[in-house]
Amino acid sequence: MTWKIRSANREDLPRLEAFLTEAGVSPEGLSESIENFSLMENTAGELKACLGVEPVGKAGLLRSFVVSPQIAQPDLMLLFKRAFLTAKNQELDELYLVTNKMSAVSFFGSLGFEMVNQSELPEELLEHSHLKQVLTVDNSAIMKIIL
Repeated sequence: MTWKIRSANREDLPRLEAFLTEAGVSPEGLSESIENFSLMENTAGELKACLGVEPVGKAGLLRSFVVSPQIAQPDLMLLFKRAFLTAKNQELDELYLVTNKMSAVSFFGSLGFEMVNQSELPEELLEHSHLKQVLTVDNSAIMKIIL
């Protein structure tokens, strides 16, 4: 299957909110950072995956990583490369993510992310509302990559 990866824009907001909501992911704060989201679509323009970078000081928080089942792992690598480029264009030094899916930790590790403790997070990031929300989920793992 051929996928198209592109940056989201304001016109994508309603459909991206619906995509996230359907997946059980909060779209809170999406409108403030919509331009930092990468979308993966099929040739018919149907949204199949997304990933956002939310800048917080010199760090970034990866968020709203949602993937349809038909997307293969090698295709996801392209989505992450796009997110890394977005972060570098924003002059971010590092990216963080939080997951409660332990099966995803090895995938993120293959991209270069490493586990970190909450105490290692930048203060600005600890105050971020989205991060506070996801850290309340049981079995959360925090991971970091230096860009």
